[in-house]
Amino acid sequence: MTAYPATAASARIRVVGHIPFLAEFGVDLRHRPALSPGDYRLLQSTANPTRKVGVLGRSAIGALAFRKPDGLLLIHKLMLLAPLPGVDPPRRLDVYDFDDALTVGSASPANRAFQWVKQERRRSVAYMRRARLVLAANSFLASQARRYASNVEVLPSCVDPSAQPLREHADRETLTIGWIGSHTTVAYLKPLLPVIARMNERGHPARLVVVGGDTGVRAEWLQHRSWSLETQAADLASFDVGVMPLPDDAWTRGKSGYKLLQYFSAGVPAVASPVGVNADLVAGGRGATATTAHEWEQALIEVLGNATTRRERGAAARKFVEAHYSYQRWTPELAVLLRALVE
Repeated sequence: MTAYPATAASARIRVVGHIPFLAEFGVDLRHRPALSPGDYRLLQSTANPTRKVGVLGRSAIGALAFRKPDGLLLIHKLMLLAPLPGVDPPRRLDVYDFDDALTVGSASPANRAFQWVKQERRRSVAYMRRARLVLAANSFLASQARRYASNVEVLPSCVDPSAQPLREHADRETLTIGWIGSHTTVAYLKPLLPVIARMNERGHPARLVVVGGDTGVRAEWLQHRSWSLETQAADLASFDVGVMPLPDDAWTRGKSGYKLLQYFSAGVPAVASPVGVNADLVAGGRGATATTAHEWEQALIEVLGNATTRRERGAAARKFVEAHYSYQRWTPELAVLLRALVE
């Protein structure tokens, strides 16, 4: 069960993505989101607040009617957007899965505005205390979970490299720096905009393609694209280098570097802030880290390099995610963990 439908990245990555791979091991995973894709779009829109309250009401009614199936109950992040006494958090829970630092609360102003409704911190602790198994997306989150739960395992967020075409690296007059995300994370990208503007002024022509968010800035070297599941693979394969800038705080340290995994899956090297798992991910020739504006400029120029360098780095990145961050690598272990709860 998830609060959000599969059109939301976290539910799609952490739950829905495992479904076909788990089936190969005889595990039938069924996804039950509290919100339909239409209701989810409405909540993200500027629709009348009364309509949004109606959405929350419908999801609560659906939860009241829900009966636990014969099998395991897994909740990813939140069962409902708002708590429902006696139902959410449930009294008993088999598996709780999370991929954000919910126990410290979101640092994002967009998310913080709704904390009084969601109560993510309180509810996530309740889920952890009641679950027989807690799955955390990285070691930082696992260390938080072990304060409240005894059976905690790390299950990284995964990609499916077999479904992702590779970037065809070549020498080009203008190279493409890519970022993919959402309207809630695009603010992390804004400090990088003056860096790319300066690169163009200094004879390093590059365009920035922003997929899934709007920086609010308009420039000849800046392109915004809407995100869709249908176009995501092609967008990733159009990048020469991917970027993941982040501030350093308790919330971002819980990030799992998923943007980097997406770039790597397309054979694209990356530059990232050394926050959370990012430094480990871009190590081994797969990219570079940067903190200051000067470091970002130098790292981007160096990683962009020439087509041969990008091709070699991208190939190393692709092999890395295949071996360490793919569904093919982790779903067999997830199947073992789930079977252990019913044997």
